Amino acid sequence: MTVPSHDAGDLILKALADPERLRVFADIVLTESGTTVTDLRARHPRAEKALHRLFEAGLVTRDGSIRAAPDAFKTAAAAAREARPDAPPGVSPEVAHFYSNGRITTIPVNRRTRVKLLRDLAERLFAFDRVYTELEVNETLAAEYHDPLQLRRDLIDELLLERNLGGSEYRRREAPPL
Repeated sequence: MTVPSHDAGDLILKALADPERLRVFADIVLTESGTTVTDLRARHPRAEKALHRLFEAGLVTRDGSIRAAPDAFKTAAAAAREARPDAPPGVSPEVAHFYSNGRITTIPVNRRTRVKLLRDLAERLFAFDRVYTELEVNETLAAEYHDPLQLRRDLIDELLLERNLGGSEYRRREAPPL
């Protein structure tokens, strides 16, 4: 059975969430030459019921014998990486996991990761050839995160934005190397 890639991860998680199905799947994985329903049933009384969900999730295949599908996890991971449904369009895949419902949910503590997120924001939201008012910067950042003033300070601290002495004008800066 072919599983639509966008549902593959959910189906895998649901299939392996049940301890009995997990034991049946482990048995199949550890039987390198493959196994049969009869052999599985001898070791696991509810093997047939478990197999249905494992086939549905794309975790096992049948080609004479039942075997684990080696690419099931790889396919699900690739689909999840591609989907990134919670990040706004254009967000770097490296920082997309910090978003939920189109907004940043948390600012990374690790400086290198935080700077990647800030660089992504600066690149997507602010042009080099433009002067922004404080209000424009705050409103733009408020659409991304619940504390736009913190984001603004972080962008300035990391030299991605600069402001004039009065704080009324902001410009995008060329990002320094990490």
